[in-house]
Amino acid sequence: MSAAHSSEPVDLRPWLARFVHDDGFLSRYPYYAYVLAGLEPVADPSVPAMGLSLHGVPGRGGRYYLHVNVAQFLREPQYLRGILLHEVHHLVLGHLAHPKFFGAEHRDLMLIAQETSANEHIEEPLPSPVLWQHFERFGLRAGQSTLERYGRLCAARAEGAEPIVKRDTKFVDEHGWREQSAPPAGGVEQTKQLIERARDDGAEDAKRATAGRAGGGTLAGRTPEELLLALVGATDAPQVHIDWRAALRAFVAQARAPVHTWSRPSRRFPTRIGELPGRTYQLRGIMRPALIIAIDTSLSMSAGELAEVARQLRPLSELARLVIVECDAAIARVYPFAGAIESVKGRGGTDLRPVFDARFLRSHGADGVIYFTDGDGPYPESPPPIPTLWMLTKPSDFECPWGARAQLTRPPAR
Repeated sequence: MSAAHSSEPVDLRPWLARFVHDDGFLSRYPYYAYVLAGLEPVADPSVPAMGLSLHGVPGRGGRYYLHVNVAQFLREPQYLRGILLHEVHHLVLGHLAHPKFFGAEHRDLMLIAQETSANEHIEEPLPSPVLWQHFERFGLRAGQSTLERYGRLCAARAEGAEPIVKRDTKFVDEHGWREQSAPPAGGVEQTKQLIERARDDGAEDAKRATAGRAGGGTLAGRTPEELLLALVGATDAPQVHIDWRAALRAFVAQARAPVHTWSRPSRRFPTRIGELPGRTYQLRGIMRPALIIAIDTSLSMSAGELAEVARQLRPLSELARLVIVECDAAIARVYPFAGAIESVKGRGGTDLRPVFDARFLRSHGADGVIYFTDGDGPYPESPPPIPTLWMLTKPSDFECPWGARAQLTRPPAR
């Protein structure tokens, strides 16, 4: 990088193109290189070192700009790679684009949560980075989402503890976008397109990087598919309408409840006909059932299918208590649904049997199982003791002989 000494604007596009396509950077950070290639670099001496801005146009997406203080990096070139990775993390995690990161009650805690997430998984030098380890006593752990970290920090403050950034820790980039009450129009779509292009264009380079080094095929510790799920998952409206009330009435276990009736005499006082009602039992639907929501997280499930599953859980959660079970060839994670799914674990082969283990079902006291899957995997030979609804994400010849089933695929347009 060389600085211009005239008043003419500095065109940083050739420099950024050379940097990201350098063999040393491309082979180590393939997806990062393709994300950075989609940014518009501008020389900006007003930022401390580097910064991002997102400018949206309603109905036309948006544009990301990378602001670079050229003089600063001439003084401290050892931080260039680390800060570039930091900026990419902010972008792909949706910090500039997604509404869930704006309007936080405690902006200072959101800033800490975002910085710890942006600095995680960076091995290159950074000037005094904010790390999750600095806030471990407040419940921050490796691998948590930004919102989970924000929630832990808010809980600590509510209990009288005060998470603060140490004096010797400084932020390495400009964060003016955090003062906005809402993200720019089209920001989510622009971020989605950048990640998709990086995933598609960088696939071959990522394969080579993954073969030689763990983590070479990820961005901010996640695969592009996981990032896309977090970006367009449960916050959008479902694309397929499902009448979940009708679905639950059709398959969730029924309970027997005593009902008073005048049509039969009281067993205790049989002679007092017309004075005391008798009692009978009839089936009633469980008002708010506890459901296991099994999600097939194998590689055969696309990012789009997983995003639609996440969207469907929001209306379903208004009718039932949900426990999410992520499973590919084995159960990867189990947790209560808290309004969103930001990532999934797995992405291996498919085995539909582990969720139906009798001990596992008993431990969660579920009234039923709803399994979101493409149906491509072995299933138990005999049905479980509770009802099951297979939500199939692809038209397929799913041969399981038991359980109700429904299609999550959009019907063809007429």
